[in-house]
Amino acid sequence: MSILHTLISSRAMALSALYQDTPLWPEGTTFTDPDIWCGPQSLTALAAERGTPCVLIAPSGTRVEGDEHRTIVIATIRECVPRAGRGLPTELQIDCDLQALEARVLDSLLLKNPNAHHRRTCLLRSAGAQATLRARLPPSVRPGDLLALTCTGTIALAQIRLH
Repeated sequence: MSILHTLISSRAMALSALYQDTPLWPEGTTFTDPDIWCGPQSLTALAAERGTPCVLIAPSGTRVEGDEHRTIVIATIRECVPRAGRGLPTELQIDCDLQALEARVLDSLLLKNPNAHHRRTCLLRSAGAQATLRARLPPSVRPGDLLALTCTGTIALAQIRLH
């Protein structure tokens, strides 16, 4: 094991310990196929009403100062590009800027199938941006699908809109 590998692993363990008892989704979130509900708000209906990307900010349910809110970012998958080679993750291009989300994403789910048990690693990318996120999504993911990313804190729509 290299020193670099040790450093990366210890950082990952420290971050996972930090969020170990933290709810990933806002308080009152329910997961039904084919939708996610944040309290009385359907995320699919929210995306249809506002277009994507869009955001919903809700209480996190934690009592930790500075962690009172979760932001749900809803984005549309524009393109799915399987990578050559066995075991390499599929690249998914989405319609939001990932730079503001890079270190803040706690979980990601497809709205059409949030309870999927079989998942594979995918790489999320924005058009023309360098930021890349890893997500575990069902193999049934297709262009046009809606993706919900839950993030720590509050994120404004202007931060994720592609320019």
